[in-house]
Amino acid sequence: MNAVDTLEAAKELLEQGDAVGALRRLGSGSIPGFLREEADFLAAEAWRSRGFFGRAEALYRKTLGRPAKLDPPLRVEAALGSAAGLRSVGEVPAARRRLADAVRTARVSRLRAYARAIELEDALIDRAAGAYGKSLGKLSAILRTATAERDWAKASFVLWAMGGAFRFKGELAASRAAFERSLSLAGRAGDVSAKGYALFGLGGVTRIMGRLKESATFYRRAARVFRGTQDVFGLAYAECGYANALRQVGRWAEAERRYKRAHFLYSQLGDEPDLGYVDWGLGQVYLRRGDLRRATASFLSALSLFKRHHEERGTALSELSLSHAYHALGRTAAAERLFDAARDRSRRNGLHAHLEIYT
Repeated sequence: MNAVDTLEAAKELLEQGDAVGALRRLGSGSIPGFLREEADFLAAEAWRSRGFFGRAEALYRKTLGRPAKLDPPLRVEAALGSAAGLRSVGEVPAARRRLADAVRTARVSRLRAYARAIELEDALIDRAAGAYGKSLGKLSAILRTATAERDWAKASFVLWAMGGAFRFKGELAASRAAFERSLSLAGRAGDVSAKGYALFGLGGVTRIMGRLKESATFYRRAARVFRGTQDVFGLAYAECGYANALRQVGRWAEAERRYKRAHFLYSQLGDEPDLGYVDWGLGQVYLRRGDLRRATASFLSALSLFKRHHEERGTALSELSLSHAYHALGRTAAAERLFDAARDRSRRNGLHAHLEIYT
């Protein structure tokens, strides 16, 4: 098989959802220099689809570092893929720079076909930045278009994104309704991955609402969905989400096992913001058991990861939990400072982390 055929075969495998097969095909033979950019781009897309955002970003960066050779459509697609990956791990300023690159290239080269993809990524970056109202306005407009065009897969994805924004705004009924509609449209589109993420959304919002048995059921269903896929991020998310639900109903030993499995998977992915949530969850388990030394260590680890990635909600949750541990240890002044910092951080960012007892 010559190099052109290799790239075409890899592209076809990727479109079929076989990222592992695509990567295997790309590594099966030498790729000449004039096709290297496209090969690196396809490999980046494959790694990103599995949740390996760090590996994907290294390849996007390599692709985008060849401006003299890169044709404009490939540059736009690589910049958009990079923006999506960076956004997913909380690197919002870097994601905005990549999106600006895509916008600039599309405008100069008059590539109007990418307008909608750019519009959607812009709304998702606003969501990642915590500008939930602004993001919801943009997503609502995109949803109307997708629904009018009967693009059920896109509509399901947009509703999933809206569900998360509603949840973080504290509009829990609207959040649940969005996730339920997302799940319905995922089924209509036959999109297995979209179904799994809608179930994640339902698991999260029902947990926040205190509907803990429902939450555990949704996460269990999501885990079954992702067990048959190549999406390592989805598998990690399922383990962490289910652990959260188990922790809330007092099944701490099982929750700890699930968190440790999630920690292993997120570590493989190099996903530090989500590792922060795993460390925070483990800290909650230790806190409930009265193991203050391990709880404090876990909360401090989570706080460090969240601050490094400017994850305001996680930072607020870690400050609040650490304040509880410090108070139990008799460090009351430090506990008061952290408690006030968590409350102020939540309010400053339009969050309700300080009110979420079922997180």
